[in-house]
Amino acid sequence: MRSLGKYILPLLTLCSLSLVSCEKYNEVPAPSYKPATPGQELPLPTHTISQLKALYQQGGVTLSSPVVVSAIMASDDSEGNLYKNCYIQDETGGIELKFAMGSLNTLYPQGARVLLLCQGLTLGSYGGQIGLGYRSKDPKYETAFYPEKLVPLALHRLGAEELQPRTLTIDQLSKQYASTLVRIEGVQFITSELGQTYASPEQKAKIASVSRTLTDRSSKTLVVRTSSYAKFAGKTLPEGSGSVVGILNYFGDTPQLLILRESDVQLTSPRF
Repeated sequence: MRSLGKYILPLLTLCSLSLVSCEKYNEVPAPSYKPATPGQELPLPTHTISQLKALYQQGGVTLSSPVVVSAIMASDDSEGNLYKNCYIQDETGGIELKFAMGSLNTLYPQGARVLLLCQGLTLGSYGGQIGLGYRSKDPKYETAFYPEKLVPLALHRLGAEELQPRTLTIDQLSKQYASTLVRIEGVQFITSELGQTYASPEQKAKIASVSRTLTDRSSKTLVVRTSSYAKFAGKTLPEGSGSVVGILNYFGDTPQLLILRESDVQLTSPRF
């Protein structure tokens, strides 16, 4: 593992060559840490994800002191239903990272153990769900996308671990599981949507994403959001029942499921 200090000289060189000044490009100072103990190249974790989210303040807050989180990469953007963002989780919860890097899975695959250095990043809320990104200049949003070239300074891959989704029913959904990987059991797509596709790839310029609806035996429902740019956007919804794995999100009090891969939809049993 290379010392964080080895990244600083290339970053300064990049800024000096840019047509935009370093100060303008990187609105907040790049993270800077000293080893926690002699001989240790990266700092020790200081916060859990739950403790990190507790630092949020209305309007957004840029973290000015060292905050270090150890977590597991929960998401996978290989099939295009995520773009320039990802989700990490630990035993206390999950959080979205608005990182402006495409194909994040090539560097940080699902199940990777990561160390997140949060100093200089901004905690913000959208739809009532707290995420981490960059300081936003747009007053409508509390966070913007963290620049791609700075992502390796903030997010370090340490190794790989086995990641198992938490198995839940629609009845058991709770905001405590927001931004984490879950498996929803005992569901099927509602009858009125059968024959339709996950999203609208042919109209993606106008319809960026589409909502479909899962239901259980008690007629409780769960929204499924799919990008029209996803590789499986044009696939027809499966007609059977079973389980679906994805990232659980909330918009206000409404739970939403973000499917990562078509193979994570296992609706192979007869409809109920």
